[in-house]
Amino acid sequence: MSTAEGFPNGGIMGERVRTYDWTATPLGPAETWPQSLRTALSIMLHSAFPTYLAWGQQLTSFYNDAYIPMLGEKPEALGRSFPEVWPETWDIVGPIAARAMRGEASYFEDMPLTVMRRGYPELTWFSFSYSPVCDETGGVGGVLCTVHETTERVQAEAALRESENKLAAILEQLPVGVGLVDPEGNIVLSNQILQQYALEKVPSRDPIQGERWRGYTPEGQRLSPSDYPSARALRGETVIPGVDFLVTLPNGQDVWTRVSAAPFRTTAQEGLGAVFVVQVVEREKRTEQALRESQTRLQAAIDLVGLSPYTWNPVTGGLDWDARLKAMWGLPPDAHVDEEVFLSGMHPEDRPRVEAAIAQCSDPAGPGIYAIEYRVIGIEDGVERWVSTQGRTSFEHGRPVAFIGAALDITERKRAEAALRESEERFRQFAENSSNTLWILNFETMNLEYLSPAFEPVWGEPREGVLGNPTRWSRFVHPEDRQRARGALERVKLGDICTEEFRIIRQDGGVRWIRNTFFPIRDAQGQIRRAGGIAQDITRHNGRFVYVVDGNETTRQGLSRLLRDAGYKARVFSSGKSFLEAAPALAAGCVVLDIGRSGAGGLVIPRELKARRIGLPVIVLGDAKGDVTFGVQVMKAGAVDFLPIPYGSDQLLAAVASAAASTHEENEQDQEAGRARLRLAEMSEREREVLAGLLAGKTNKEIGRDIGLSPRTVETHRAHVMQRLGVQTLSQAVLVATSAGFQSPNPGPNVPQGSDTPET
Repeated sequence: MSTAEGFPNGGIMGERVRTYDWTATPLGPAETWPQSLRTALSIMLHSAFPTYLAWGQQLTSFYNDAYIPMLGEKPEALGRSFPEVWPETWDIVGPIAARAMRGEASYFEDMPLTVMRRGYPELTWFSFSYSPVCDETGGVGGVLCTVHETTERVQAEAALRESENKLAAILEQLPVGVGLVDPEGNIVLSNQILQQYALEKVPSRDPIQGERWRGYTPEGQRLSPSDYPSARALRGETVIPGVDFLVTLPNGQDVWTRVSAAPFRTTAQEGLGAVFVVQVVEREKRTEQALRESQTRLQAAIDLVGLSPYTWNPVTGGLDWDARLKAMWGLPPDAHVDEEVFLSGMHPEDRPRVEAAIAQCSDPAGPGIYAIEYRVIGIEDGVERWVSTQGRTSFEHGRPVAFIGAALDITERKRAEAALRESEERFRQFAENSSNTLWILNFETMNLEYLSPAFEPVWGEPREGVLGNPTRWSRFVHPEDRQRARGALERVKLGDICTEEFRIIRQDGGVRWIRNTFFPIRDAQGQIRRAGGIAQDITRHNGRFVYVVDGNETTRQGLSRLLRDAGYKARVFSSGKSFLEAAPALAAGCVVLDIGRSGAGGLVIPRELKARRIGLPVIVLGDAKGDVTFGVQVMKAGAVDFLPIPYGSDQLLAAVASAAASTHEENEQDQEAGRARLRLAEMSEREREVLAGLLAGKTNKEIGRDIGLSPRTVETHRAHVMQRLGVQTLSQAVLVATSAGFQSPNPGPNVPQGSDTPET
């Protein structure tokens, strides 16, 4: 049966399947495909649900039209192996596919996966099932995957939770009891003040609570529950002003409260809910004076945050300000205000922005929104203040006719922001000029949020590769020291300050000793959300030699003293000629070459050492005189580091430590490579073949197929290989074998599918 006859229709992907050259794939020509594959493929192509089919041991890929958007900008996936199509997720979905190939179905809901389908890593969520598809032999021929991307829903739910948490946090800051009521009268969200009343439903919907909450009119008459503010709000009435209630608390005490309510609707589909507000007015009710002062209603809510509502008439220019807003302009409560007074108090530098904002909100073609922060200078008191104001313009027949807004004095907030910026700048200057590494770790994400520049010369790689990577930074710590470093972080979470010494392994293989002080960083609520640290390089120098080449006696002796005080064995040379004559016979160490002084030999020394293959790393000190290319010339000459004059002693010691450590580490690496070569020489030929297969990334079954052994026998040889190498993991075995220069032979010929001998 031809491809066209076997898969009629099927949309875009049906056409692609029919026209695809399958002879170059593990499945071969479509005419030879088993009926089980044809049936599964037909079902998939005609499904309206995003579906993916992976067939055969190589998991050759098929998918339907509904699945196409899942791939984004990925290359054509048809006919390619499943792991080749989705390499970035294979560590997660690969084991699931393997279980399906063994006959085990799986279902996952809202699984997070990081995919590369638009050219960048994208965190997504999917609900999917992997089902085995049986072939004619009764075994599993492939995997059928039905997929539904749930990213938008998961993100929306997360945003909703965050919004609800923010709302709850705002409610907790209010000095009154506040609750949100659903259409059935249930209180679904409340702050702690309202929770003290032990309410689950509003009194108008709960007969038992109705006996405890007795509402009264201003004239003292008892209200019917149907006239309670919550009942009226749930019927759709607008903001219900405060109604006085005598409430019997759970402890039997009676208190006077004032209850307000307002309707709200979250979405057009949901029923009408309400905002339920309870304020204790015990003192006000007990005295006539307090009663008059408490009749603020909606204005009380505005006063809680210090807002000053105002109006502006765009036609007449008239302004209506309260006393608080006049005070922002440095005016007394009875002062007259108009547009001229408003603009005269504006800070000269901010006035153009304000006038532009006014013109924009007065434009009928725009949204009519006015939102701006600016400075004013008190007209009578001369005090500079910051004002935040927002408002909206009303239009009729294409003309602005009214404006209502609210202003807030944000002077203290602005001062706090300025103080914070100044503090952060002081910290930045301190951190960037410190020879120690300063760092900040976020406990929630385990990401390093800050690393000072001193990190790079000690750790040996740029900060950008570590910041924001929750796993990269921890891999620096020596495996034997990681538990101690983790323990220090755990103690910090409990509020302790501790100091630990541990080793780090640089990317170049070098080992450094670090003394780190760990300390907790608390947030505004006193919770420990972050850890801070100060890391000092305390690598022991073990008396390494440093050869100082400097023609100036004074600086030569100064460098010698500095290095000896740091624990080095310093030997001085007054000229480059004398140093080069002695260089072949010198012990391992590094060279400090000052080319900023006469007689130092210029850059001849690094060039000569490089040409003669003498392994003495050179650190050059010199005056670049503003030439940014000078350092490049120095490094091309063979130097390992360049310090422009003037330099700090910490900089020099850090450079020397790095150069000396690299020399020591090279010797240690050579010795370790020699030991590894001896261990490899002790292996049998079979063990070498198994090791070659492991280095090639093959499974026991694949290795056995190549060399004619059963997988169980391969496993025995594999255990012997790991024992001889003195390692426990495959990654460790790869490192040891690679350091010894072990070369794996070319892989053997592939065995045709179906010829595997059964594992025993």
